[in-house]
Amino acid sequence: MGNMSSNIYKPEKCLICWDQIDVTDLIECTRCNIYIHAYCEETYRGGKGYCKCPHCQRVGTLGISVPHRISKNI
Repeated sequence: MGNMSSNIYKPEKCLICWDQIDVTDLIECTRCNIYIHAYCEETYRGGKGYCKCPHCQRVGTLGISVPHRISKNI
């Protein structure tokens, strides 16, 4: 009859600690699409003035991730 959109979040695991990540604590690398906790990123950064992805090692590619919208036909 139409399309229905909803914000369905599939829990991801942190690349650093391997625990589930809550949607409010999700950081994503825009280059390699890995996910980490905001806390783990701060700890990994170690007081440096920039962020660096622990997977691809690129500087400035980490950012807050917004859950993907999944559309479902009804």
